[in-house]
Amino acid sequence: MTNAALIVAAGRGSRMMRETPKQYLTLGARTVLWHTVQAFLASDQIHTVRVVIHPDDRTLYDDALGGLNDARLGGPVPGGASRASSVRLGLEALRSDAPAHVLIHDAARPFCSPDLISAVLRPLAEVDGAFAALPVV
Repeated sequence: MTNAALIVAAGRGSRMMRETPKQYLTLGARTVLWHTVQAFLASDQIHTVRVVIHPDDRTLYDDALGGLNDARLGGPVPGGASRASSVRLGLEALRSDAPAHVLIHDAARPFCSPDLISAVLRPLAEVDGAFAALPVV
């Protein structure tokens, strides 16, 4: 049974009022997207990672993930005009991998731990869907 992570990174981040979308901004020595992808690659329960990007962002994507070399990371998937469309295109790109479960995650949320990934995957043995929720503080 395989698990895939679909990281949605096609948004423009317009509320940030920056020229560069927030997933490509620097957080420490790396980009937000690098940290997000690395969080899923750090989990031994994730077998495939695909990132859905805006069609104009291939250079930003390549620069953002520079130095990240893992066979589980597939090439980027061009996204659509909406988040729903981007998720659909990402799911279609995973069709040939036929994962048992797909975790869908926002690229601008880099602090996902392997424990959180496990917590979402665990109930999928008994139910069709699960999601992570954290208390508001």
